[in-house]
Amino acid sequence: MANIKFYPHKGTGSSKVYLRLNIGREKDFRLSSGLTIENAKDWNHTTNLPKENTPKNKKLKNRLNDLSKELGKFIDDIEKDEAKGLFDIESKHIKSIIQKFNNLEPIKEKEFLVPYSKWFSNDLKRRTYIRNNVKLYYKQNTVDKYLNFSKILEKYQKHKGHKLKIKEVNTRFAADFLDYLTDIEKKSINTKGRYIKRLKTIVRDSQLNGCKVDPDYMNIKGFQDENIVTFLTFEEIDQIIKKEMPNERLQIAKDWFIISCYTAQRISDLHRFTKSNIQTIDGDKYIVLKQFKTGKNIEVPIHHIVRDILKKYGNDFPPKFTDNEQSQRSILSSLIKDVCRISGLRQKVQGRYNGKKGLYPKYKLISNHTGRRSFACNFYNLKDWSTQLIMNITGHVNERNFLTYIDKSDPTLSRIASAKFDAMEKEYLSKKEAQLKVVNE
Repeated sequence: MANIKFYPHKGTGSSKVYLRLNIGREKDFRLSSGLTIENAKDWNHTTNLPKENTPKNKKLKNRLNDLSKELGKFIDDIEKDEAKGLFDIESKHIKSIIQKFNNLEPIKEKEFLVPYSKWFSNDLKRRTYIRNNVKLYYKQNTVDKYLNFSKILEKYQKHKGHKLKIKEVNTRFAADFLDYLTDIEKKSINTKGRYIKRLKTIVRDSQLNGCKVDPDYMNIKGFQDENIVTFLTFEEIDQIIKKEMPNERLQIAKDWFIISCYTAQRISDLHRFTKSNIQTIDGDKYIVLKQFKTGKNIEVPIHHIVRDILKKYGNDFPPKFTDNEQSQRSILSSLIKDVCRISGLRQKVQGRYNGKKGLYPKYKLISNHTGRRSFACNFYNLKDWSTQLIMNITGHVNERNFLTYIDKSDPTLSRIASAKFDAMEKEYLSKKEAQLKVVNE
C-alpha cells in the first residue's frame, strides 16, 4: 500500500514543499515537489496541504493534489504491470514524474544547440530574475521570443545540413549565422543584433549546466543600429486633433492615438484600458494600471485632451476593433498612418521604414509606439517637467532606458531649442530696451 504526504521543508517563511512516499515498510522516498509555499505558517498539518487563505495557496493546493494523482496513477500502473512490482520503484522514477509534472524534464541532447534552445525557452517559465531588488518571473512574451528564436536556429540548422553542436558556437559561427539572417531571412539590423544576444545567452546557460563550449563564444557581441526616434510635436498632435476624419473607423483610431500621446502607455496597456482603470484619487481623475510589460503600478493623471475624448464616449474609452491584442495592434498601426497622412504630416524626415534608413514622408514612420515616444520627447522639453516626473508616468525603470526615447539627432529638438533661444533673445532685448529707457529718463 502506497501513502503520499506533503510537508514544508521549513517552519516559517518561503519554503520548498517536499513529499514523502511510503510503499509498504521497505520503500520510503523523500523528494522536493518542485513547488514552493510563500509562508510555511500557512500550512495545514492536519490535511498535509496548504490552507486556502490566499489565491496562491489555493493554486498550490490544487497543484499538489494533481501531483498526488500523477504519482498515484504511476503506482497503479506498476501494480497492474505483470513484469514489474512496487519494490522495483526507485527514487529516480519518482523524480522523473515530478520533473515531467513541472515541465522540467531534463534535456536529453545537451550537446546540441537546437534541442537545448527549446529546453531553455520552456525552462524560462520557472526561472526568476532580480530587478530593483525585486524577484520577478519571466513573462510569456519573453518565453515566446526565445521559442521563436529556436525556430530560426532550426531553420539555420536545416540550411547547414547537419545537427548544430553547442561547442561549435564561436565568433566564426556567429558571422556565418549573421550572413544567413541577412541573405536568407532578410532580417533587420536590430533583429539580427537581438538574435546574436540570444544565441550567446543560450550558450552561456548551457555552459552553466555542464555543456562543452568553445571559450571563443564569449567574444560574440550583440548590437543595434543607430537609434532614430520618430515623434510628433505638440503642434503636430494639435494638427491631428483639429482634422476631421472621413469615417468612424479612422476617428476611433485617431482617438486611441491621441490618448497614447497624452498617457505615454504601450499598446499592450492601451489594449487593456477599461472604465475601471479610471479612478478618483485626492479629488482628481487618474488612469490607474499595472503595466503589462514591467508589472509596475502607474497612476497617470488624465490630461484635459484625454478627458474630452472620454466624455465623447460617455466617460469610457473608445471601442476596440477586436478583442485580440495582436489584431488590434496591427489594425491600429495601419490606421494611424492613414490618420497622420490625412492630417497632412507628409514632410520628409529621417527615419527607418521596413528596416531601411532614409528620408520618408513622416506619416509612414508613425507606429503604435509613436504616441509614447511623443509624450517622452515633448514633456522632456518643458522646463517645469523633470525626467523623474516623466518617468513616473511612462514607467521607465531607469533614466538610461528613458533617454533612448529622446533622440539627440532628431532635428525637431534642435528646432525647438532654436525657438527657445529666439524667445530668450527677445526677452533679453526687451529687458535691455527697458533699462535704456530708464537711463534716458
